[in-house]
Amino acid sequence: MADQRRGAVRRVVRSVVITRRGIGFVAAAVVTFAGAPLLSLPVLLYVTGLLLAMVVLSTVFVLVGHSQVRIERSFTPQVVAPGTTSRATVRVTNLSVLPCLEARWDDHLPPGVSGVHTGILPALGGGRGPESRATFSYELQGVRRGRHDVGPLQVDVHDPFGLVYRRHTFGTAEPLTVLPRRVELPPITPRGASDDGATRPSPQNAGLGDDDVIARSYLPGDALKRIHWKATARRAELMVRQEEQQVTPRAAVVLDTEPASQGTARDRKDAWEYSPAFEWAVVAAASITAHLVRAGYVVALQSNGTSLDRVVAEDQDTLEDAMVDLATTDPDPLDRIGRHDAEGATFVVLGRLTVERAEHWVATLSTSRAILALVSRGTSAAALDVLDGARWNVVAWSPGDDHADAWTLFDGETAHVAR
Repeated sequence: MADQRRGAVRRVVRSVVITRRGIGFVAAAVVTFAGAPLLSLPVLLYVTGLLLAMVVLSTVFVLVGHSQVRIERSFTPQVVAPGTTSRATVRVTNLSVLPCLEARWDDHLPPGVSGVHTGILPALGGGRGPESRATFSYELQGVRRGRHDVGPLQVDVHDPFGLVYRRHTFGTAEPLTVLPRRVELPPITPRGASDDGATRPSPQNAGLGDDDVIARSYLPGDALKRIHWKATARRAELMVRQEEQQVTPRAAVVLDTEPASQGTARDRKDAWEYSPAFEWAVVAAASITAHLVRAGYVVALQSNGTSLDRVVAEDQDTLEDAMVDLATTDPDPLDRIGRHDAEGATFVVLGRLTVERAEHWVATLSTSRAILALVSRGTSAAALDVLDGARWNVVAWSPGDDHADAWTLFDGETAHVAR
């Protein structure tokens, strides 16, 4: 208990800062104190006392003021795309019976968010009345994907004479989510994928016509209006229409989050180092997922770790759910893929592979019908041979490459194993 009290006292003392004017007052007090006996002017001692008293009283003033303040922070919207803005609204309530003078506020912003986050907090009345509350707002811009903690609020309380100020920290941080960047991708027809291509708009909204039906032999009980006259004429027997059910196409997007493959490791603070390669891969996964969803596909978004496991469909997860997961995805050394969708084409975004990692991915995705892989340059020729032997369509990428350009390399005969 005693240690806690001493720690609290030290924090309070460290929070009080003397200004240049205050330093000038203290220096003047020292000069007058030393000059009083030298000049035989005892009146200078009164000046010394007055100067020091003003500094002491100012210190007491800032220690008492703004001691009980409640902070409420909200964002509109809570989730933003990179380069777009959100408005932060901060509500400040003075819970003390004593009034609070005008102060300067500074809301802490992390590196992934930018904005003008300082201003003047007006004087607040005491007693929790209407004048004890104030609200201010400012705009934030998303710079880098992630869930970024905004806050706490720092308030510098100055005394009326400007001699000292106390730096308060109020409230807790609130998260603002910045989605990953997405690139518009053109429709392509990948070599090795099925004719639906997993990249072109699906026919789910098209009406049924002659190309959407098949004909079968007439069976007793079939309605006459179902007779297919063209097929009857060709086959010389009675044929009836049988509509072919439209099936929503499916595809999977898999992101490689293995740290070594993506060129990252933990730093001294146990946080993941920034990796341009990993950020490129996340943007690629986000862009491909959004492209497929817009084309009408049910998309399974997964990773080798535990951070991604979504199925974007009408009655399941939304595209924004998937983008939020990608916004907060970190490298993950685990190798676990959940309910992998093997019904359609699989688009996999991989880092730099060793032979062992290439063999691992081939075994993991062995049930996929067609695999189109973006593989980081620098992958060994032996590892690429493993993918080639599994009949993967592979395109090499580097962090500085344009995503749309890399994507179009899957189109038709341009898709090949890149070395």
